[in-house]
Amino acid sequence: MRSTGPVYTTGGRSRSQRALVDALTCCNLACGVAATLLPKQGNRVRRSTLVLFAALFDTFDGPLARRSGHATELGAAVDGVADLISFGLAPATLLADSAPSTAASTLVPGLYAAASAWRLARYGIAPRTSDVFRGLPLTGAGLILTVGLRSGASSNVARVLALGLAAAMISGIPVPSGETFARRAVRIAARGHVERDAEVSPKDHVEREAISEKDQPDRVWLRRRIVDHRRD
Repeated sequence: MRSTGPVYTTGGRSRSQRALVDALTCCNLACGVAATLLPKQGNRVRRSTLVLFAALFDTFDGPLARRSGHATELGAAVDGVADLISFGLAPATLLADSAPSTAASTLVPGLYAAASAWRLARYGIAPRTSDVFRGLPLTGAGLILTVGLRSGASSNVARVLALGLAAAMISGIPVPSGETFARRAVRIAARGHVERDAEVSPKDHVEREAISEKDQPDRVWLRRRIVDHRRD
């Protein structure tokens, strides 16, 4: 359990699927680089939108890459670098540009970026072997910080949030992956649907009994016609 990135496989996967995974990872990396390099003036929404798109690409390349086959280090390494830029450096530059240049406005983004790199070095970039992360993943931390900045959080609130996320990234607390949350949500939704179908309210019982009583004369009449027909 020493990975933050998806698994690239060499067997059991077509070339088109491999090309799709590579393209998604490259799109993730491109969005992160663009969000980092865009000028500060008037591009806060665009830069945060690029980080959100990077998260979308990262969400899809992982499940596709973790299909059957033998895991390799190359794909996980590329994805780890893309995550570091898209969810480490890009949110850090957004945070640094959200307030006038002071010691605090420079130090806190630097600590967040350093924690992102430290996480990548501590837990490695080997292919994932578990649905549980150690520490908050880079993608989750970058998304939380970016959404907070995009929603208009004050500079002080954003700095406190960044420090908390930095501590969570380098900690050893177990964090379920997004795929685990998705599977649980689907199971809960399916269970609720079955329970709703199984439930019958007292009102439904009364309506069914009323319909049954209303149709009773017609059933008796039909039964008599059938008996008369057989006699004839």
